[in-house]
Amino acid sequence: MNAFQKNIPDQTFETLNRQGDFTRLVISPGIINKHYTPAQFQTIAEVVGERGAIKYSASYSLLLAIPTSDVKEAIYTLQQAGLYIMSSGAIIAMKACDFCDGEKMEAAPITEQLYHTLEGVTVPARVRVNINGCASACYNAVYDDIGLVYQQDSFDVYLGAVPMGAKAQAGTLFAKRVAVAKIEVFVQHIIQLYQTYARPNEPFYKFYRRTKSDDFWQRLSRNNH
Repeated sequence: MNAFQKNIPDQTFETLNRQGDFTRLVISPGIINKHYTPAQFQTIAEVVGERGAIKYSASYSLLLAIPTSDVKEAIYTLQQAGLYIMSSGAIIAMKACDFCDGEKMEAAPITEQLYHTLEGVTVPARVRVNINGCASACYNAVYDDIGLVYQQDSFDVYLGAVPMGAKAQAGTLFAKRVAVAKIEVFVQHIIQLYQTYARPNEPFYKFYRRTKSDDFWQRLSRNNH
């Protein structure tokens, strides 16, 4: 019965915002790590306290509603506990699988390199780059704006996914077997095309579908070979 006992909690993000000034923080154990420690959960509970709220998101993270007056102290405390706080806004946001709980780590170094290169780069609308460490792609890389699926020292690159709604669908294969040594520059070029040719606030999938017949995509694809 607990699965359906209380569908609407007393404190939701909407009700809290009606009652006062709250800020949402999106947290996780890291880009690759998906395991929280008991001490981290204790810290989260202490930071949120009786006034805020905790919600599980569909993107493998926790959403915290924190009184805005306490946000700076909350961020410091959460980071000291080893938690990653995701940035908001029209930026490049990185996601990744857990590499089979560390059993298949071949793609981990380039994932970290891409994170340091791309995280926080401003774009017309938020872009989610999702890296999966094997062909199983069990963290659904093909359903994010730019999906990178690793296999045998290279990546397959998927673009144009519609992530939600009645017309949701996976992205299409744009480039196959992009070498690890080339993938950073390759993804940077994709982002630069979006920054240059997208309309204001145009989501990535709409931009890609509007322009996918343009010559600059063909040139980029040819340069991979």
